[in-house]
Amino acid sequence: MVILVFALPEEARVVRRRIRWDKSPVDVRQGSFAGQEVSLAFVGISAVRIRELERLIDQVKPRMIISSGFAGGTRSLLEAGDFVLSTNCTDADIAKTLRQNRKIFDAAGLFVQVQRVASASHKWSLNRSRGACAVDMESETIAGLCRQKGISLVTARMISDAINEAIPAVFTQKKISRLSDVRGAVGFAARMLQLTGKLADRLEALIGEL
Repeated sequence: MVILVFALPEEARVVRRRIRWDKSPVDVRQGSFAGQEVSLAFVGISAVRIRELERLIDQVKPRMIISSGFAGGTRSLLEAGDFVLSTNCTDADIAKTLRQNRKIFDAAGLFVQVQRVASASHKWSLNRSRGACAVDMESETIAGLCRQKGISLVTARMISDAINEAIPAVFTQKKISRLSDVRGAVGFAARMLQLTGKLADRLEALIGEL
């Protein structure tokens, strides 16, 4: 069993459709994805529901966790749609093997977890001070749980916003003050709908390698 972990169900929109769900009644909903038995877990923004993942781990005893979803780019050459392997939130031996696979990953590097959505200036700062490749709000918490439970972990996320981009205000619970904010929000929403399909493609390829 592999548990695929996301912050929000919206990130797994296409993945959920591609899973061939078992029809027999079980306590935990599971199915087949890329030839592997999988289940899904959602930890919420900032991993506020991490204990739900812990309970699922104790129940199904997975052989591996794949932590995925979206992240902000903190490296200048990364663009929206690039699939990035975390070197600090993936088991070292697995990362060493996977990072060479250019058919799956566009880059590999350090992920940094923050408490709030990172602005463009904050992402540039993390690049300079930490050598960060990507920023998110859950990966380090999930990695800590996997270390505690002794479960193999792969963390790989798709870039949703490049280093010089800010996520539109409507997605960060800020007030919309200009018409351009609305246009930006519509464009970003359309981008994310497209990227959920691309994320599902890369996750299928990744699971096929594991």
